[in-house]
Amino acid sequence: MTSYWRAVVDIWDDIVFWLAIGMVLAALVETLVPPLALAQWGSGLAAMGMMLLVGIPIYICATASTPVAAGLLLAGISPGTVLVFLLAGPANNIATMIVVARELGRTTALIYLTGIAHCSVALGLGLDALVAWQKVDVVAQLADEGELIPHWLAMSSLLLLMLGIKPIRRLLL
Repeated sequence: MTSYWRAVVDIWDDIVFWLAIGMVLAALVETLVPPLALAQWGSGLAAMGMMLLVGIPIYICATASTPVAAGLLLAGISPGTVLVFLLAGPANNIATMIVVARELGRTTALIYLTGIAHCSVALGLGLDALVAWQKVDVVAQLADEGELIPHWLAMSSLLLLMLGIKPIRRLLL
């Protein structure tokens, strides 16, 4: 029972706040940014550089960045550019850089930051090349999402929401 309790309660309590923030940010991006509005800026080195500038300094975990990434895809950002955000954001932030610079030195912090930036951009360019080579239409794939997810699975998000609210969770468990 303790492993079940840890999985359902303790771990969920650890991630639910960040998941909610990521979903709110994704909803804001999807609501405030017209569909495909960012498509003209959504690929290439300039867009990836912008994602580095956005992703590296903010404190965002992988759980919160996933819904944000989905919102960026819907807004017209290329998959490679979104991958740069997904890799650079959770891997680094201002607090991490301060600790690394203080404990290991500024040179090490600069090498760390440069490594994250170069690897993220290289993988982003590779993903964009793969998507272009395979002729994948990301927007069309996302438009058909309702057909890919069974109704019962889509409704399970309601259960996750209820588990995230402690008074309701106490009634369920």
